Amino acid sequence: MGSSPTLALSLLIFFLCNLHTIQGSIFIQPVTTVVIVNQIEYGIPVTVHCKSKNDDLGVHVLPLGQGYSFKFRPNLVGTTLFFCSITWTGQHQIYWFNIFDDKRDAGKCTTCRWIIHEYSMCLQDPKNPGKDICYNYGDKEPSIV
Repeated sequence: MGSSPTLALSLLIFFLCNLHTIQGSIFIQPVTTVVIVNQIEYGIPVTVHCKSKNDDLGVHVLPLGQGYSFKFRPNLVGTTLFFCSITWTGQHQIYWFNIFDDKRDAGKCTTCRWIIHEYSMCLQDPKNPGKDICYNYGDKEPSIV
């Protein structure tokens, strides 16, 4: 007996309807939330401007202790990249930081909480509370604090 086109079509429809339940599969990447919080000493507001290749998320001014967040779904090929310029009063340069780099961050977090310090950006490691992964501005390699 040959296979029935109706059965094949039914199985395809069933698979497609249930695809949304396959979290973390190659077909669907989980939604990722990036949170950026200002912890610069002396209560100085921080100006953050985040972008990707396709999206400009605008300029945001963060008072001390305040944050900004955005959500996205990483692409299927693992090349999602969001970067931010970071500056504050009294600073004479703009720091650029890859706030989400799929090659670096995939699998680390679905809520990636970054803390802005005067000399570094620190990712709060959800798998190891209290052990932040910090990058000094301009460095490619992290330190654990």
